[in-house]
Amino acid sequence: MKLEKWQGVVGQLVIDNDKAIIASDDEMKDVASLKGQVAENGKPVEEMRHKLLRDTMRKQTNVDVLKVKQHFEKSHDSENAEKVNNLNPGKPAQQFKQIKNEALFFGQSFLEGFLGVYGIEVDNAVERYENRLHVLETQYLDQEYPEKKYYIGRIKNGRSEIATSEIQSREVAEAELNKFYAKTPEQEQTQLQQSVGLQQHDKKEQVDE
Repeated sequence: MKLEKWQGVVGQLVIDNDKAIIASDDEMKDVASLKGQVAENGKPVEEMRHKLLRDTMRKQTNVDVLKVKQHFEKSHDSENAEKVNNLNPGKPAQQFKQIKNEALFFGQSFLEGFLGVYGIEVDNAVERYENRLHVLETQYLDQEYPEKKYYIGRIKNGRSEIATSEIQSREVAEAELNKFYAKTPEQEQTQLQQSVGLQQHDKKEQVDE
């Protein structure tokens, strides 16, 4: 049974064979319980990895009220475009709550338009994350002394793609990743190969158990 944590993603996956669950820090204290939870409630690994990433992006994504206004203007919906001016600044959850609390004023069509813009922003955030490399931390929980291992890789459509061999620490992995993105696009591939023994990108290793 394996723990999987991705840089910039809130939470962690616990993977056993082809199933996974999203676990909290408190749940990590009871490995036996986690194994039972995966067996009983686990879902396909790729599905849960994508859910974990998307949930993080949903929490981190803000909605530009100007984009909401433009959405209605493009639809020639001047009434809802004008209502945007009454939307309080803040995070989408707070704005969504305001719209629900003032449903008589905003109406269902405004809510649908707002959620449509929000969904697009979340999709874009997920895509940006998937198009970049990140540090991956893994740990085999059923070992007596589980050792953390670090790699550089990416998530693509819920799949885990590993670009390097094991790296000795998170700090080294993050430093090499920073160097990688400081290079020009033409230098990026050779940068990681030279510094941490990057495997060829066409031989990416899958880490799903």
